[in-house]
Amino acid sequence: MPVPMDFVKVRPLHDEMLEMAQSLNDAATHLRRLGRGALTNGSDSILSRHIYKFGDGTRIVDSFQRDICFETANRLEEYAHVLELLVRPREPLS
Repeated sequence: MPVPMDFVKVRPLHDEMLEMAQSLNDAATHLRRLGRGALTNGSDSILSRHIYKFGDGTRIVDSFQRDICFETANRLEEYAHVLELLVRPREPLS
């Protein structure tokens, strides 16, 4: 049963949880930006790569691999959503 809105009070802990959720969402946004490749701003651009020695040769990979960045961003957004659900009352079903 949903909690009436006049009964719900936002506590300092709730504010802190919502702030954490926002930080997680912001981090997810930044991770997705890193996962897209070079960071650009106007004519400036930075690309980071790692070079590994592999047997007799070398291997070059992106420092911020797309799949890992996007997977981690998704997980951060899931955590943020859970925090928001813990604080905000359930919406009535219509």
